[in-house]
Amino acid sequence: MSTYVPQSQTSLLKNVLIITPLSLIGRAGTFLIYIVLANWFGDPAEMDFIYYYWGIAIFLIELLSAASAYSVLVPMLAEACVKGETEAQRCVQSILSRYIIFMPGLCCILVAISWAISQLFFPNAGLAPITIISIVCGFLCFAIIAAVRWMLKAILDTYEVFHLPVIVQGLRAVLVIGIIYLCKPYLIWFSIPLALIIGELFQVVVLFRRCCAVLNLPARHLRFNWQPTSYTTQFLRQCLLMMGAALSDGLNPVVDRGMASTLGASSISKLDYALRLCAIPETLTGVTLPVLLSHWAKISSSESQSENGTQLQRSVWQSIIALLVLMVPFLTGFYLFRTDIVTLLYGHGELSEAGQFHIASLLGIYLLGMLPRLISRLLIRAHLARQAHGTVVTATLIRLILNPFLNWIFMQYWGLEGVAWSTALLSYPILAYIAIAFWRRK
Repeated sequence: MSTYVPQSQTSLLKNVLIITPLSLIGRAGTFLIYIVLANWFGDPAEMDFIYYYWGIAIFLIELLSAASAYSVLVPMLAEACVKGETEAQRCVQSILSRYIIFMPGLCCILVAISWAISQLFFPNAGLAPITIISIVCGFLCFAIIAAVRWMLKAILDTYEVFHLPVIVQGLRAVLVIGIIYLCKPYLIWFSIPLALIIGELFQVVVLFRRCCAVLNLPARHLRFNWQPTSYTTQFLRQCLLMMGAALSDGLNPVVDRGMASTLGASSISKLDYALRLCAIPETLTGVTLPVLLSHWAKISSSESQSENGTQLQRSVWQSIIALLVLMVPFLTGFYLFRTDIVTLLYGHGELSEAGQFHIASLLGIYLLGMLPRLISRLLIRAHLARQAHGTVVTATLIRLILNPFLNWIFMQYWGLEGVAWSTALLSYPILAYIAIAFWRRK
């Protein structure tokens, strides 16, 4: 009977050194997709429609899996692995049964609500009805498949199989770009959601086979347990709490896009292109977050509470120091050369010179709030390791309440830049709240 072996300091460093470059390659592939879209399609009103529903799909993925089910499943499965292989199989079967029942239906309901609300303020960019339906349904399928992929990734991360998900993510980018290139002359706008769907299906097939292997559970023997168990009860309860945090956090970009749509055509596209560049520093630090979460969770669950608190705070503080040393010079250079970076990446296709300058202006504002955002992302993992979900939920609620209010005020003076200023300035009080809550807790 196999058991789960806790991660040592040596294996932690090894995983970080291996996963960081692999993850960066995979994330670079994802970023390449946006560069290709900017150069092939530009920023017409149709791309606003695409990015709006793409944003909704990403929000659903975060809500249902990446920011909720993933962070709940990893510690639960790790605990089950300690009890043996059979218990781990029972845990996975129990949770996947409930997840597969509820998740697709919930996705459909949320997309229907989002579509109904969007009709009140967001135009359909002159697209034919069949094209509108195809695009919306395409992004719905993309969200459902990607949510399943995150659950499979949680299983592999628990067993420290970190490399496979990041490798297939990089291969997926090549596949997506190739499909868009081949289908663009025939399907035009629908080629984008179609390519994303095929890319996610490719990842799910590969990861599912590997999950069956690490669980020692052949696919033909996978039996779904429809009866409630202690795992399903605990999973659903914790997921609801984390979904509340994900809902609050994920609504912010949706609100930003909705309010930006009132400023005219191409507003949403320009925000998205600027945010894709902001994803570069987030990616450089975010690739190690799954490994750090696993490491901090084991420290937090040690038997000696007083010693554990000291060790965890020391480890988190060392991580913040490392982040500052690495990212302050990088962010400074990124800010100073932001115009050249935008021109280099987006200036070889349909995007106008004025559009590039506007994107560079938005990027500069976002970068002013990037450092506190990166530190906050680190501290949130430390709170999750302590299972202090209430702090995470409260922080996201504060942002959700203040963000539209500040958007409205700043848009009166700075237009589209006001949306970026709201996001950047809110990063500072959010960091203060999260940091105080972490270091005050015994």
